[in-house]
Amino acid sequence: MDRERQQTLGSSVSKASISIVLTDPTAEDNPIFFVNDAFQRVTLYSREFALGRNCRFLQGEQTEPEVLDEIRAGIAARKEFQVTITNHKADGTPFRNQLLISPVTEKDGTVSAFFGVQRELHGDNGGPEQDIQALDLLRELQHRVKNHLSMVVSMIRMQASRKVTPASVQAVGRRVEALALLYEEMFDATMGSGSGETIRTGAYLSRIASVVSRIAGQSAIRINVECEEIDLPVDQAARLGLLLSELLTNALEHAFKGRDKGLIDVRFKRLSEGGVRLTVEDDGIGLPEGSNWPYEAETVEVQQERAERSDGTLDTTGHDGHSGVGGTIITGLTQMLSARLDVNRALQGTIVTVDFQPS
Repeated sequence: MDRERQQTLGSSVSKASISIVLTDPTAEDNPIFFVNDAFQRVTLYSREFALGRNCRFLQGEQTEPEVLDEIRAGIAARKEFQVTITNHKADGTPFRNQLLISPVTEKDGTVSAFFGVQRELHGDNGGPEQDIQALDLLRELQHRVKNHLSMVVSMIRMQASRKVTPASVQAVGRRVEALALLYEEMFDATMGSGSGETIRTGAYLSRIASVVSRIAGQSAIRINVECEEIDLPVDQAARLGLLLSELLTNALEHAFKGRDKGLIDVRFKRLSEGGVRLTVEDDGIGLPEGSNWPYEAETVEVQQERAERSDGTLDTTGHDGHSGVGGTIITGLTQMLSARLDVNRALQGTIVTVDFQPS
């Protein structure tokens, strides 16, 4: 990545305004068990302060009582709802907060979590009509990512009640940040000149790569990104972004063991026959002999069941060429895309390609 590109990507990430909050209605007072980085930037409350508390600490003297009644009614009804409310930051500053809250349900219909998406409104947001449009957009996108959401929330809830490895905590946070970036891209597409039906996937994938690199904190591992600006339907872009997040994280975790530096190339381009291809290539140590990663990955349900039965510190990452939860998600997303996944050893490192047809 050249310096100008890195600066642009870093700026776009730091300005992300979509906050994500997860709460647990199965525990007393529906406490928070996850917030993303944007929540800390927007509200000025730290993650450590927020975890274990009900969201009411965001209320203040300008918070509207009638909106609080709407929120209580929505939570009690276990249904999706949206409001615009005046909240207060940690320093007391009031701010207008667009809020969409959706229940996350298990297979038996029980609500295991509430997923809140928050967006701070500023004076230049465009007025009431665009505020309504933005809330409608949040709701539409929520419906499109709900299948991914249930999987991620299940992993976060499981980890919230267990002692887990730092790598496992980092992996879950990265998955939620990838979702937050998707919301940002949807806003750019719809609130600008786009239709909101497609995502400029090259820009989205570049931002994913930047976020994964930042969270991993491995400055000696360079990530080069060359992505053509291809418009994809939101559903496909969402799956592709999450897929890239998993592939990059796997490379950063496993490809450079015993090495003090390395390179990962990310490429996204059109194919001559009309399809598209995502390639993630590293110059690392390569897969171990006999590895069948990620094809032998177990289902999400099996991963969850095993984690619930196991004792000691929970580790959801893969080891020695075998798949962890990341491998499970990679194979699942590939199937959802109706894509062809190829994993090959290179002269040095590993090459992963994902080919599919835009819908």
